[in-house]
Amino acid sequence: KKKEFVSTTPYRLRKRLAAPNPYLESESEYSASCSEEEDEEDQKEVNTVLSSRKTPGKTKAASTPPPKNTLTKKNKEDKMNKLVEEYFEAHSSSKVLTSDRTLQKLQKRRLNQQTLHDLLKKAPLAYADEIKELNQQHGSLFSKWMLQLNLGFNIVLYGLGSKRDLLEKFRTSVLQDSVHLVVNGYFPGITVRSILNSITEDVLDHIGTFRSLLDQLEFIMKRFKEDSSLELYVLIHNLDSQMLRGERSQQILAQLSSLPSIYLIASIDHINAPLMWDQAKLSLYNWLWYETTTFSPYVEETSYENSLLVQQSGSLALSSLMHVLRSLTLNARGIFRLLAQYQLENKDNSSYPGLSFQDFYQQCREAFLVNSDLTLRAQLTEFRDHKLIRTKRGADGVEYLLIPVDDSTLTDFLEKEDEDV
Repeated sequence: KKKEFVSTTPYRLRKRLAAPNPYLESESEYSASCSEEEDEEDQKEVNTVLSSRKTPGKTKAASTPPPKNTLTKKNKEDKMNKLVEEYFEAHSSSKVLTSDRTLQKLQKRRLNQQTLHDLLKKAPLAYADEIKELNQQHGSLFSKWMLQLNLGFNIVLYGLGSKRDLLEKFRTSVLQDSVHLVVNGYFPGITVRSILNSITEDVLDHIGTFRSLLDQLEFIMKRFKEDSSLELYVLIHNLDSQMLRGERSQQILAQLSSLPSIYLIASIDHINAPLMWDQAKLSLYNWLWYETTTFSPYVEETSYENSLLVQQSGSLALSSLMHVLRSLTLNARGIFRLLAQYQLENKDNSSYPGLSFQDFYQQCREAFLVNSDLTLRAQLTEFRDHKLIRTKRGADGVEYLLIPVDDSTLTDFLEKEDEDV
């Protein structure tokens, strides 16, 4: 029998050899390179066919290698798992290492409030000329503010930097001939009661006490509505301060500002200050917003804050104590002075509980500071509102009075009082 010849050349290659393509035989480098690559591919196909005919079982059993993307993804997952394990190993120890570099280890002693204030005052202010020009631009709006205040609006100033000097300049240049009230909201002892007392005593010349804040507010609103000649400009520094941002305080101030003859201009500094007011309060305030960026440092506003650089003890610093007491009457300062002197006299007594109310009333009566125990209790209530005193009852039920300030601060306070006298 004749053996049949079986060609092992692929059909595509045989067809190309039988009918050559003139385009492939061109002399261009691209065609030559392409033909060479195709020849290599065809040779691979021939080798594959031959190997498949010789060992068909092995071809079926051979597994294809995994894709490159799968290997990269697996490596990334392994790396991430390793990082997670290292993180938890680093933070699994219960021992926490902290730095021992504290202010106590500094060679220099802490400064007092006045020294720190003097040093900050001597520090040069960057871009002083530009800041001065910016404040002059704000000052050109004073006449516009006065017009809008008289039209029934109230003005609120916001922006970066202290606006105390700007409001003070507005007061001295425009409100000299008008009745005005300045409220320093950054005082640690400022309260709405003290604001209402200033209006009733200094503006309305009323002598007496009220049962509650609402009665006092109603009295003020009634007087201003009855007497159309009464006019009052109220300037509030830091309306959003910690002592004035409460719901009750904002409600009372909003009702005051709604009176046609009371004109309010205030400043805010906290970024979330507008969240204090709901729709009802905003309608009472009737604000006009002015962006007054001054870039001025908050020197006066932060002088009452506790600082790690300042040596302070007790609940109030000396500067805070002096500023709060200067806002009170002379009789109130005398009452507080008596209590401070008695506390210093008993500073060596470790079991000193405080001065009892009856003994304190007797001393104040002998000094002609009060005429009844009701007057003294009203004054003590004001001290409590300003956080100047603390009261507690002993085991025998007697009420004792105590000033929550250390002895050195009280000594400095009495020395300052003697200098003022």
